[in-house]
Amino acid sequence: MKKYRIAVQQGLDEIVQLLKDKGHDIVQFETSKENVDITIISGVDSSYEEIETAQCRVCGPEEKMLVINATTLSPEKVLEYVENIKCS
Repeated sequence: MKKYRIAVQQGLDEIVQLLKDKGHDIVQFETSKENVDITIISGVDSSYEEIETAQCRVCGPEEKMLVINATTLSPEKVLEYVENIKCS
């Protein structure tokens, strides 16, 4: 399994621990938004913000990043998205 550099919003400690246990490099969302493969956020009203649970966002001419809204997800479900959704 590929190891990713993941920015995680503060307060998602269970998700952080699970991802670290799987060997991923975790950085704080609030301080490091560059050079990450995946961003995990929480507290987002999906219908208001028009964000899917997991979606690829374009970050540059040849760069895409997976954004996961973990508001209603278990740590295991977040891990499933990390392992199975590819932004190409």
